[in-house]
Parts: sequence; C-alpha cells; structure tokens
Amino acid sequence: SVLDVSENAESRHSYEQWEWSGSSVIRFRFDQPTRFKALVSQARARRERSVTGSGHTLAMTAAASGMSPVAALSHRFGGLEGIRFIKQLDDANNGDNGAQSIAEMAQGLSEIHAQVVASPRRYMMTAESDKLDSLVKQFENVWVPETSDDAFKAFSLEKKHQQVKQMWVANTQVNFCAKAFPTVPMDHDDAAALSVLGGFLRNGYLHTSIREKGGAYGGGATHDSDNASFRFFSYRDPRLEETLDDFDVSIRWLLEEKHEWRMVEEAILGVVGSIDKPGSPAGEAKDAFYSELYGRTPERRQSFRQRVLEVSLQDLQRVGETYLKPEQASIVVISNQNVGQRCRDLGLEVKSL
Repeated sequence: SVLDVSENAESRHSYEQWEWSGSSVIRFRFDQPTRFKALVSQARARRERSVTGSGHTLAMTAAASGMSPVAALSHRFGGLEGIRFIKQLDDANNGDNGAQSIAEMAQGLSEIHAQVVASPRRYMMTAESDKLDSLVKQFENVWVPETSDDAFKAFSLEKKHQQVKQMWVANTQVNFCAKAFPTVPMDHDDAAALSVLGGFLRNGYLHTSIREKGGAYGGGATHDSDNASFRFFSYRDPRLEETLDDFDVSIRWLLEEKHEWRMVEEAILGVVGSIDKPGSPAGEAKDAFYSELYGRTPERRQSFRQRVLEVSLQDLQRVGETYLKPEQASIVVISNQNVGQRCRDLGLEVKSL
C-alpha cells in the first residue's frame, strides 16, 4: 500500500518495462534502495498534504475504524494511521539505521509481490469487439496459467467492534469533526432508510447549522453500507464542541419536529440519482466486474434501489431512533495542538500524526 509505481512517472526506475507482441510487460525490481527511499519521501509529502484537503474523509474513516475489520484496514492503509505509518517509515529510512530500514522494506515488498503473483486470479479486458480475439491471444501468451488455490493462503481479518474517541493533532488552523454509529450492511432492510436519512439530515438541518450558521466550509451525514456505519462530518470547521453537539441535535430534530414529505422525497431522489449515475462504457464494465466478485449482482442493486423508493418519514425516524444513539457514537476530531486540552475534556485520546 505504500508504493504505487504503476501510474507514477517519478517511480518508473523501480520497474523494467518493455514491449512484447504489442503488449506492455512489467517486471518489478526490488534492488534499488535509493529509489525506495525517494518514493517513501514522495508518498509522505503527498499524504501529509491530503490532510487539509480531505480531513473530513480521514476523520470519518477513523471514527468508523472500530466498527468492522474492513473499516480498520481502511484506516491503516488510507487513513490517519496510514499517514502516521508512512511518516515513521520515512523517518526510519533517513535515520542512523536507514540502510537497514530500507533493506527490510524492500525485502517485505518483494515477499508481498511473490504472494500476489502466486495467488489465484481473474482477468477482465475491455476492448472493441473487432480487436478482442487478437488481444485475448496476446494476453494469454503474456500471463502464466492460474495458480492453484492451494498455493495461496487466504487473507482474513479478525472481527472488530469498539468505540473510538480520538483527537489527531495536525498542521491545520481549522477543525475536521466526525461522529460514527454502528448500523447494518446493504442487504439489511434498514439500509435503504439509513442511506436516505443522510441526505435528509444534511439538507434539512446540518447544512444550515454547520455551514451557514457555524461557518464551516461544509458538513453533512452519510451512510456507509460497506462498513455498516452512519457518519456525521464537518469540513474546515472553525468550531469543535458546538459542531459535535449539532450532530446530536440533528437527531433530536429528526425525532421531535414535524417534517414535510417534500424533504423526504428530495433525499430519496438524491440516493437514486447516485445509484443511476452513468459512467463510461469501460468504467461501467470495471464496476460490474468488481461488483460480481463481491456478490453485488445487478439484482441485488435493483432490490436496494426499490427499497430506497419505498422509504417513508416513519422509516427515517425509526432507524434514527434505533441506530443513532449518542452513547454508541465514536468521535474523531482533526485539529491543532492548541485544542488538545479541550479534546481531553471531551474524553478524546490525543494522538499525533
């Protein structure tokens, strides 16, 4: 997860590439410690810059990291924990034992590469119909036959369910706030209502309270069916405690106030629009391929879409009361060190990137 050499022009010395029968063949190299050191430094700079641009996403990922093993892995790979790891790795590579650190990293990547090459695989190709047969023949000549499943040790994750309450210190003058609640996956009957609830709370309460009145660049709520979590967030927010309170107030607003059907309908159309959003032919082929690998069949997607269309206001209030209980919330804030004591007073563990 640290090095992505496929699309990075600066990293092409880390692999060899040549043409064979019109096809590009790549052989990765693990014998260039200087390049590995440079790539880690580049990755660190890129990831550190991402905090101020994607802080709300990082905060939500961290807040949901205790709700499922996949969410925890996302936090470790692409989240705040991943940023901290790449910084530690870069510091080790530039320290007194830098040569040893780089050698160990190269060895580890080489072993991972060997596991990937030996693992079972499936292929997908998108091409014009008149060129497909020719491309398939070239493809078969380049790639080795599929390895037996017995040669690959299955990857598995331990179950995970715990509350997270953290404040991450970063180089920022504004705050990124997130709250997350454990919910249900896509196939559950309540998943459709939870997806609609995100747009309902955002349009009806959170946008006005957090952005227009609170001064944040943005704020809202969303349901993540993949990780079974409902997440509130604010983006580039001058407030902290007040925004966290607004997340809870929006739930009370949902349960106690009277609401027009028009607001529910708008939220439903927003979810349906995201489901029906068209893509490029190649992009839709890729999505269909990966969805099938994980059992996300067109029938399953259509069933979810139909359930979304049937959501009522009573459904939104029911799932809000069932799942969005303040005592079950996980909280993550990204801010600067000056608010550390305030976050400790909120019961948050202060962590440094």
